[in-house]
Amino acid sequence: MKTLKIIICLLLAFTASASAGDLTPAQKDAQLKLYNYLQKKKYEPSVDTSDNSVCFRREGVLYWITFDENSPILYTFHRKAFKVGADEMSYKRIPSIIAANEVNRKHKTVKLTVEDKKVEIAIQVYAAKTEDFTAVFSSYFSRFEDVDTDFKNEYQTALKAERESMNRLEEEARKDLPPSVLTDKIVNMSFRLLDADGVEKTAYDQPLRSFNARYIQARIEFAPWREKAQDFDLQLRVTRPNGKTICMPGKKVTSEMNITLEKSKKNQMIELGQFGSPKEGFWKAGEYKVEVIESGDVIYTTTFNIL
Repeated sequence: MKTLKIIICLLLAFTASASAGDLTPAQKDAQLKLYNYLQKKKYEPSVDTSDNSVCFRREGVLYWITFDENSPILYTFHRKAFKVGADEMSYKRIPSIIAANEVNRKHKTVKLTVEDKKVEIAIQVYAAKTEDFTAVFSSYFSRFEDVDTDFKNEYQTALKAERESMNRLEEEARKDLPPSVLTDKIVNMSFRLLDADGVEKTAYDQPLRSFNARYIQARIEFAPWREKAQDFDLQLRVTRPNGKTICMPGKKVTSEMNITLEKSKKNQMIELGQFGSPKEGFWKAGEYKVEVIESGDVIYTTTFNIL
């Protein structure tokens, strides 16, 4: 048992030594002093042994500081990054690069770096003593906040420019195409509310109310189709009262669906797929614009209201 205890102690000592092994004595001293400073400021710091950084949270946002070089020490102050990816909640890579370049030109002390899955935000400061770094510590937060605001604004500008460029390219590609054969074929369009399980909450042509709005389903009434049965790919583009489009992930439209019009002398009713969110509050009160698109052409426009 005694031998086992000695082995465990040696293993623990080895682990602690290995985790701190990347730091020089001067860097270790800076780490300890900064840790103590943050403790006194009630930040509840911790040390990440993977990179020897001192970590803490302020107003729910994660920050961490790493240590490099000697005499003076290079302090790199990081803030939680922006996530880059293809999903709806992430920032797109190309607009992020454009936005980061603009912000880097404006802010000389804060550096934005776009990586595969994130936009790194950091301030690098050389300081001979930890006290020199902590003396202006609080001022760094306002710089991070300014960069946060400027990056988001520049990103929206870059994203808008990218969308406008894509729209111009699409219009150029479509200009010589014949108009959609479904132009003037839609007689009417109505909407109903569904819950997350697809159960009807409000019938077609009844008032749609925001308190129980989760998903909306559209029904299109087509005029008689006298040709043989034919398939069509339809898209819906729904625009909120504030002018923003409700988009599928990675798309510029709200929903897509393949439909079949059968040869008929009578009008045909076709239901499209539902769109929306299970989250309460997704649908705000107001008038929503709806555009039906086929072969790149808007073939019908209408509105619905959420009360």
